[in-house]
Amino acid sequence: MPANPIQDQEMAKADPAVPAFEERGESLMEWARVNSSKLSIGGIVVVALAAVVFLWRASAEKKELRASEALASAQAVVQSGNAALAQSDLQALLRRYGGTTAAVQARMLLAQVHFGAGKVDEGLRELNAISSPGIYAASVYGLKAAGLEQSGKPAEAAAEYEKAAAASTTDIGKASYQSDAARAYVAAGNVDAAKRIWQAIALDDTNPLAGEAKVRLGEISVKPIGS
Repeated sequence: MPANPIQDQEMAKADPAVPAFEERGESLMEWARVNSSKLSIGGIVVVALAAVVFLWRASAEKKELRASEALASAQAVVQSGNAALAQSDLQALLRRYGGTTAAVQARMLLAQVHFGAGKVDEGLRELNAISSPGIYAASVYGLKAAGLEQSGKPAEAAAEYEKAAAASTTDIGKASYQSDAARAYVAAGNVDAAKRIWQAIALDDTNPLAGEAKVRLGEISVKPIGS
């Protein structure tokens, strides 16, 4: 049967889905053609961001490694007894590798160097400069407490020891700091606070210092003759 152009045109008009589909297909192709450069740029940006993250991580890891090496060197100087050189090395580490885990340890070590030289205020300033102690929180609080004790402030030291106990992740560490807090409270004349701590320790048979706590309770409970 011969083709009928008029009939074909009428059938096309009778089926609107045909031209609509074709128009949508052409529209999508046209959009892709016009925006192809944008799509390519978007892909480049994603790749670039991934590269930046990778390089940043690699750089951070390298910085941490070098900071750890510098800390090990400074620790060796501290152990040698050369406090002046140790202080210089630790300060250089802080200037160069600030923000690293080793920098937190360096400030703690520098505080100990200051305490050893009788410069308690300088040591406490170093510890107070640690804004994010992380896993070293208990040690930072404990060192701060030791410095406060050295400066004749046992009540403040006791409070820091309690913070150290709360931050400690081991039973023996927690018990040790609690014991230090009780001792500092006694030195400050706050026997009630010391009793509170020792009683809590004594009631916990799993606490490694439970036996000592009972002895301490007996000691601070004995009233002087004539009182």
